[in-house]
Amino acid sequence: MEKYDLHKNDFSKLHFELKKISPYFLRNKQKASKPHRHSFYQLLWFRNSGKHYIDYEVIKHPANTLFLINKNQIHYFCADSSNEGFLFHFNDSFISNLNLDLLSRFTISIFNEIVEPYIILEDQNSRIIEDNAKRILTEFEEEKENYSHIILHQFLGLLYQIERIKNEQTPFKTDANSDFYKIVKFKQEVIKNIDEQLGLEEFASRLDISTKKLTALTKQYTSLTPGALIKELKILEAKRMLSHQDVSIKEIAYSLGFDQPTYFTKFFKKETKLTPKQFLQQVF
Repeated sequence: MEKYDLHKNDFSKLHFELKKISPYFLRNKQKASKPHRHSFYQLLWFRNSGKHYIDYEVIKHPANTLFLINKNQIHYFCADSSNEGFLFHFNDSFISNLNLDLLSRFTISIFNEIVEPYIILEDQNSRIIEDNAKRILTEFEEEKENYSHIILHQFLGLLYQIERIKNEQTPFKTDANSDFYKIVKFKQEVIKNIDEQLGLEEFASRLDISTKKLTALTKQYTSLTPGALIKELKILEAKRMLSHQDVSIKEIAYSLGFDQPTYFTKFFKKETKLTPKQFLQQVF
């Protein structure tokens, strides 16, 4: 599986791109219609109803759907969809060079992978996305004085709008003092320590809450127990690693905290009903 970068190690670039999806997809159809991942963030706004593939699931979406794709998420464009709309690409550095706290904020409020990886927009909010995209495209085309700074601040305004829309559609707060923030941090701790078999007590201690509180919050925001969420994250990471095809089962097993490859294979089959080999045959 390919992993694509945006302006890798070339800091003369803006580390931000905005494209119209349809011509972009037609130019890159061979690559864009196969499972792949990126080292950068993506926003994909689809004007029409259709389908899009994220993390091994084809998602049917209505018109005016905005997909919020985190770094390293697997996705591809479905060739039988109209794929009309806009796509935004940006690296960490595009935001963090201005304010590191902002990047942390948006990874929690927008690119958290806790709730659905998309939001459905009302007509008024769709016009906000479209109008913003058109203004940024004009800045790219004209390249007038301070155009890069204007693009950055226009895009930041859009991220704040998206954050507001998400918060209006979900009945909970996503700020650093919220319970939701603790669940995002719990998930980040699991991923950071995916190669270890840490107990619930250790995770709760790192979040400075009780195991009872962690269990209640995990169920509230993900409908899963902490143990089930950890299994789900391990399976997702296993699928992503398997999709590289140049990583052995043994390496994957050890990377996910299993003492023996056979234990990993049994775990994977129990959770997915497929062996790792059967999973690869389905994906490729």
